[in-house]
Amino acid sequence: MNQRQLDLPCMLGDVGLSEEAGEDGTDTDVTNRGELHVHLNGAIPAATIREILIDEATALPADFQFERDLVRTEPCQSLAEYLTAWQFLRLFPRKRENLDRLTLAAVAGLAENKVSFVELRSSVLYLAALQKCSPAQALERLIESTGEAAQRHGIRRGLIVTVTRGDYSAVNLSTLLQAYQDLGEPKDVIGLDLAGDEEMAYPAELPSLFREAKDRFGLGITIHAGETGRVENVWSAVEHFGADRIGHGTAAGKDPELLELLSARGICVEVCPISNRLTGAVPTDEAHPLQQFRRYGVPFVICSDNPAIHDRGLADDQAAAMAEGLSIGDMQQQYEVAKRYSFMKDLN
Repeated sequence: MNQRQLDLPCMLGDVGLSEEAGEDGTDTDVTNRGELHVHLNGAIPAATIREILIDEATALPADFQFERDLVRTEPCQSLAEYLTAWQFLRLFPRKRENLDRLTLAAVAGLAENKVSFVELRSSVLYLAALQKCSPAQALERLIESTGEAAQRHGIRRGLIVTVTRGDYSAVNLSTLLQAYQDLGEPKDVIGLDLAGDEEMAYPAELPSLFREAKDRFGLGITIHAGETGRVENVWSAVEHFGADRIGHGTAAGKDPELLELLSARGICVEVCPISNRLTGAVPTDEAHPLQQFRRYGVPFVICSDNPAIHDRGLADDQAAAMAEGLSIGDMQQQYEVAKRYSFMKDLN
């Protein structure tokens, strides 16, 4: 990995890679990768963002500095600080052709990292507001745009619709599910996600709405939980939301009872090693809980989260996982693990 751009303790240095690894620390024997946790607007290259900003004459927020606040190469003080980029990332695209431009660039980055299937996440509602269309139209455009980009690069893709924590999360989920039904429950939509600052409250009815959607539509459920040290959020994701997978889940590494539960139920943790260090989910003076997950038999899959924000890709996250103590053999198994826990059907 490139120490100039990312120099995080416990992640870099002499990771003891075998001669099978390439000069950049990535595993040259990994010919296919599956990506289960990546946000579309966190995967758009900075160069593409600049092109769209110019084309749409988008004004940056008053206190936003492009170089300082978009790309993260050093640990943040909190998850909230890390998420400030999204104040800007939801200001575009206002034009349909720029949606196509950004999805093509994002998927191209995945292809460069040998990703053969991906579950892309997007909240959709901000797109409807920007493009002045209905939620159903926005979802349809997203399906078409990501589908065309994936086909061009020979990647299979599914869409996970994301809801952000907050007072309106239940209303927003209901709106998104109505859009999904208005389009005839397209097979391209494979799951639901809850994301955002874990310190924010949400309506009491939200967990039951997730469970009902899972039961009624067969959608997979993944919940961002335990990224800020709140282990109770992981418990809630499992017991209340009916989560099939946990996004990040780093706090679970300190709760043996929870680790046993995740193992017993086969709930997969979407581990994003680079992101976990940059957000402070795993402090620089602590070991990553990856080894705890493996010790307790908790299934996990290595993911990239927001590769363009990190100026990295899934290959780098797998190299980071090896720096945290996993082996090249572990990485060679990751493709099969990703297929097993994917919400996409009939993966070969």
